[in-house]
Amino acid sequence: MWSANTRRTARWAAVALVAVGAITVTSGPAQSVETTPNIAYAPADPAGSRGHLLDLYVPDGAGPWPLVVWSTGSAWTSDDGKSGANAVAQQLNPRGIAVAGVSVRSSSQAQFPAQVHDVKAAIRYLRANAARYRIDPDRFATMGDSSGGWVAAMGALTGGVASLEGSIGTTGVSSAVQAGVDFFGPTDFIRLAQQDQGGWIDHNSPSAPEAQLLGCAIPSCPDKARQADPIQYVDANDPPMLLLHGRADNVVPHAQTEILYDALKAACVDTQFFSVPGAGHSHSDVTSSSRFGQQTVRTVRGCAETVTQGTPNPSWDTIAAFLKDAWAGTEPTEEPTEEPTEEPTEDPTEDPTEEPTEEPTDDPTEEPSDHPTTQGPRDLCTATYTVTSSWPGGFVADVQVTADSVPLTGWRVTVTLPSGSASHVWSGTSSGTGSSITVTNAPWNGRLDAGQSTTFGFQGTGSGAGGTVTCAAA
Repeated sequence: MWSANTRRTARWAAVALVAVGAITVTSGPAQSVETTPNIAYAPADPAGSRGHLLDLYVPDGAGPWPLVVWSTGSAWTSDDGKSGANAVAQQLNPRGIAVAGVSVRSSSQAQFPAQVHDVKAAIRYLRANAARYRIDPDRFATMGDSSGGWVAAMGALTGGVASLEGSIGTTGVSSAVQAGVDFFGPTDFIRLAQQDQGGWIDHNSPSAPEAQLLGCAIPSCPDKARQADPIQYVDANDPPMLLLHGRADNVVPHAQTEILYDALKAACVDTQFFSVPGAGHSHSDVTSSSRFGQQTVRTVRGCAETVTQGTPNPSWDTIAAFLKDAWAGTEPTEEPTEEPTEEPTEDPTEDPTEEPTEEPTDDPTEEPSDHPTTQGPRDLCTATYTVTSSWPGGFVADVQVTADSVPLTGWRVTVTLPSGSASHVWSGTSSGTGSSITVTNAPWNGRLDAGQSTTFGFQGTGSGAGGTVTCAAA
């Protein structure tokens, strides 16, 4: 909805050449990063919750640096969406882009449109304090995966929609962004059931994640579902959008991104859509170099569509090039019409620290280690563990749960790490702390037919190497 500025065709052509390798983009040497954790962009709601906190990762130097506002997906069940931003910052900081990991409230704390109000409040706070944090208020982008991809798409495509602006935190500042990047986010909740027939989520159930977000079973509240659909807000003035989705995604149907792309194409919005065969529900899998050359890329520029096979690759260099092209055509943001209000302060117990950033790679840590359960009277499932992304001191892992010869109505997985600790579990309910946690199914993914699989994920400290999992019927 926000008015995007015209970018010259020659600049787009240059970026396209960069992406296919005619021009080389390098991430440069490793550099220091100033990390400021637990910035309160609005008062906690409810008290003691994390949904109004952000972590900021800014490259060393005067700047001002362009900014990506990142939110990690959790099926809207977590208020700690900022926790996955470290891995993204490891990729984007060396490429000259600051990252803000932004948490929004969970569906159990507040229902839609609260999550859209939250991300817009974070954007307003960061723009109002741009000079303080050495970021460029005229070069913002939203980015996220899964439900965080939905947050990113809603943040990018609803600029100027007063009913979704909200009034929390800083006001009187624009919440518009100049680009959006959506990793496999859901879009049209009404069509989820049709597009995911045979899947492990009953999208018509009141316990489905999207139903929990809205506070109603989707068939019973189509008008509210449409209000939460980013496709409904697409028009020709939207900022450039980058969409990435794996064709093997068993959580969010690939078709959800297809219909968003079709709407953006129909509105002549500059868009690039990477469809990656074999990639699952993981941004590190979608961007893995092991899948380069396999993807279909659909690009809309000036109402004209081009389709290529195998080029450009969905690498972090390509993502950074897309963002820089989008930002290159922007004009200064209008000055606020009033003084920003209610400027929250950082957590006084957390001091900003400078952390050296090691040079990241585009390859996820391909370190799958399968650990089937030992069959017993209650052991009716198998779990496998895979580290999908890692960085110095942290990692993200996926665990696949498969029903064996009989259906399951619930499962329980124990995760044991040789060192470090697990945290921030999504698509499951966790208990325990430290190096051993137990994860049980979420309400929507416990029913598995014989041979059917589901997945949950978690973030942890350490390398994640050598982790083991055991599975039993719950």
